[in-house]
Amino acid sequence: MSISSLNSAFRSLQPFKQTTVFNNIRALQSSFSTSVARAAEQSIPDRPQVGASSLFENAQIEAEESLAQKEHKVIEKEYKYSTSNFKTSPQKLNMLARQLRNLPVDEAIRQMQFSDKRSAKKILHNLAFARKNAADQKGMENMVIAQAWVGKGRSYKRINFHGRGQFGVIHHREAHMKFIFKEAPTELDGLSERRNVKGWKESKKPWIPLKETKPIYNPKPFYNW
Repeated sequence: MSISSLNSAFRSLQPFKQTTVFNNIRALQSSFSTSVARAAEQSIPDRPQVGASSLFENAQIEAEESLAQKEHKVIEKEYKYSTSNFKTSPQKLNMLARQLRNLPVDEAIRQMQFSDKRSAKKILHNLAFARKNAADQKGMENMVIAQAWVGKGRSYKRINFHGRGQFGVIHHREAHMKFIFKEAPTELDGLSERRNVKGWKESKKPWIPLKETKPIYNPKPFYNW
């Protein structure tokens, strides 16, 4: 097959013109540019508030709700104080701790002022110091000693010499006392002071005389009516 025949065959096919290809490319570019311009011109819609919020926004809302709930709760103020170890036995100091429990701080200081115990003066100064700190640091008023307990401190032994070459052992003990101050609750009425025990009622039945015609079963050996 000669070269001239190939040229004639190729010319008969009439391949696509370049102008059509360029026209198609320009049309695509123009459509793309117009679509981008339209998207830029459109306004961004507002973000929905329900059902599409982010995780951080939900956490922030929950934190604000928890803070609001905490503000409504009444925070109970308390102040803890501990004395230093001083020379006394825990058994002796526990007698003062039982005396001070559930007493107003002013009354407790007054009791220690007139107490004959040797440790009372030490406890008096610590109570006055703790009352001042609680008022200055936490703004507490009308304080009550809610809890008072005793702890053991250092304990060491010494020799106690006796006659005839004998000796004993002396135990030198130390102890400390801890307090928890709280504000006294406000009394709503006088009935709140009554004891909540069985048989303690606000109203009592009127007295009814004994009926002579009513028989008495299982009488007790003492008068009980």
